[in-house]
Amino acid sequence: MATATTSRTTTAWEWRATGTTWRIHHTGGVDAGLAATVAQAVERDEARWSRFRSGSDVARVNAAAGRPVAVSPATLDLLEACDYWIRLTGGVFQPLVGGALVAWGYRRSLSDRKAYAAASPDPRRLEGRPQVDREHGTARIPAGTRLDLGGIAKSWMGCRTAALVEARCDDPAILVDAGGDLVAARGRHLVAVEDPRDAAAAPLAHVTVAEGHGIATSGFGRRRWQNGDGRSAHHLIDPDTGEPGPRTHATVLSADPVAADVLAKVLTLRPGRIAALEEAAMVLSGGEILTTRAWDEAAA
Repeated sequence: MATATTSRTTTAWEWRATGTTWRIHHTGGVDAGLAATVAQAVERDEARWSRFRSGSDVARVNAAAGRPVAVSPATLDLLEACDYWIRLTGGVFQPLVGGALVAWGYRRSLSDRKAYAAASPDPRRLEGRPQVDREHGTARIPAGTRLDLGGIAKSWMGCRTAALVEARCDDPAILVDAGGDLVAARGRHLVAVEDPRDAAAAPLAHVTVAEGHGIATSGFGRRRWQNGDGRSAHHLIDPDTGEPGPRTHATVLSADPVAADVLAKVLTLRPGRIAALEEAAMVLSGGEILTTRAWDEAAA
């Protein structure tokens, strides 16, 4: 998780959304009216993309798995991005993990109820891709699968939020914080990367996030639980096995905030891929910290 540490931003608007705390860090140029507009925009996006809301595009696509469903243009955009990342990562990024999450006990938002299953499931490999029909404005997922847009939806929302604030405000230093995943809407920002083993410990690193860039962290630590059969679980499902992935954390800094989120998740599931990554990235795996050259150059 990254947190803003720059002295340039002195105030922040704060609200709850997507099961976490959102903030807009600024130097005084974001007024209450704009903050309310932004919070409402985030709420509309969450209402489209949360699998926990019965009327969302995601819930309706899941309910009709195997059949096309009319969805909003914004949802078509997001699902096309999902298809791109599935292909680019060789299926390590996989939004069709919703059924596995439910089976492992993550049925409802953790804001409402702790995840739990009396018995953990027999895991199986997860495959497939959402299909988009632009001409008819529909989306479809394979029968027997369920979408969970999770982190990519949150990063998408962070980008949309940053664009909205940047377009309506001339504050020179604006940073959107979606529960620790950050997007620099304007200006450069020094941020601290928390040690996931101990939030009270000194940060693992400080890095500068340039205007338009984003930083995201993924890992097993914050959404984890134990099922009735004693098996531990968390929210990052490895599509190759259908089981929760390794006890790993990864942070990625990228010129594309959505790429930062996706690649952080990929590195959490496949830590060894950091060796071939061009983006600034850090992986904490088995007590060892691995970094890319770009990360070392970005670190203060």
